[in-house]
Amino acid sequence: MAVCAALSGMATAARAAEAGVATLAPQVRSTAALMHVAFPHERLDAQFYARVALDYLAGIEGTPASDEHERGLALLDGSHIAPFANLPWPIQRSMVAKYDQEPFFKMLLMRGAELIYRDKKVWDMVGYEGSSLEYGGYLHRGFDDIDWLPATGDVN
Repeated sequence: MAVCAALSGMATAARAAEAGVATLAPQVRSTAALMHVAFPHERLDAQFYARVALDYLAGIEGTPASDEHERGLALLDGSHIAPFANLPWPIQRSMVAKYDQEPFFKMLLMRGAELIYRDKKVWDMVGYEGSSLEYGGYLHRGFDDIDWLPATGDVN
């Protein structure tokens, strides 16, 4: 019963997070969905992607990149099926594959990667321990544990 209650609680929390995202502006919702398709991580929830989308949109506001992003979202939302954020995952992926060479998407990939992978919550998830510069580099922080290289002088 405890497992069922825990699973029920997790499902309720996920639905609440998605409901919170559903109240955001369509531009934010589509950008968050696009970030999720571009950087899919099961352990990152809808709220995380919405926050990244808000940061991204704030960063490009008032620049030519904003106009380009609007044009790109119009391409994605113009499917006449439903807004991009409301489409099923396979359709979202196929639409992104169709437009992945567009300038708006390339800009989103570059800045989105920075916004997502600078988050320390994501570092833990992907196994990144952070900068090694202040510790003298990676040589003595795991780089020297490569067991697949041949021993010195044992080159066959």
